[in-house]
Amino acid sequence: MREEAKGRWMILLAGVLWSLAGVFIKSLELHPLTIVFYRSLFASLFFALFARPARWTFSPSLLVSAASYTAAISFFVSANKLTTAANAIILQYTAPIFVYLFVRLLFKEPILKANLATLLAGMAGVVVIFIGSAGEPDAPGVAAAVVSGLLFAVFMTNLRFLSGVHPGYLTWVNNVVCWLALLPLAPSFALTSGQAVALAVMGVVQLGLPYFFFSKGLETISLQEASLIVLIEPVLNPI
Repeated sequence: MREEAKGRWMILLAGVLWSLAGVFIKSLELHPLTIVFYRSLFASLFFALFARPARWTFSPSLLVSAASYTAAISFFVSANKLTTAANAIILQYTAPIFVYLFVRLLFKEPILKANLATLLAGMAGVVVIFIGSAGEPDAPGVAAAVVSGLLFAVFMTNLRFLSGVHPGYLTWVNNVVCWLALLPLAPSFALTSGQAVALAVMGVVQLGLPYFFFSKGLETISLQEASLIVLIEPVLNPI
């Protein structure tokens, strides 16, 4: 039980740190892909401390992790630029719906009634946001956020296949692949000193560490529970 409690605190901390995204993204007058590029670059530099050769490994699941991670955070940052931070973060949290579907189909895992009730209550709020944004000028941002939620669910579910991979190494690989993939796509790499500092803090504190804590927390608690605990993020983000 002590290990489970530690896992829950790690997942909760991940949600709190993720919730800082809107503040950072809205304050940076940069193209979304430039933000994603530098955020992952700084995160990978920090987590290179965990990339010991003894931990190096490769598998199809690791490739899925890096691809879904890169796509999810790219769509999410784009959504923050196209619609309000509140819309982006709340609609990204359609992810638990897909998580519950995936764990049922892939692992035949029963869905607990208490978890299902919590999920339905949370998703009721997501539906309100989605309906309220239909046909509005920020509709592309709403769509990007929903796609981000689907991709985030793929990332979370895929972690079940990576239980033997060290979370620090996994975080490093995901971010290295991310900035390498965006290297030819980012429209501009020019930064002011203030932007560089903000992106460095964002990369380590708001991106790298929470993904590390989330992966670590899943070692002791279920994916169903983890996907509900991080619903603290859409509550804190607008605040």
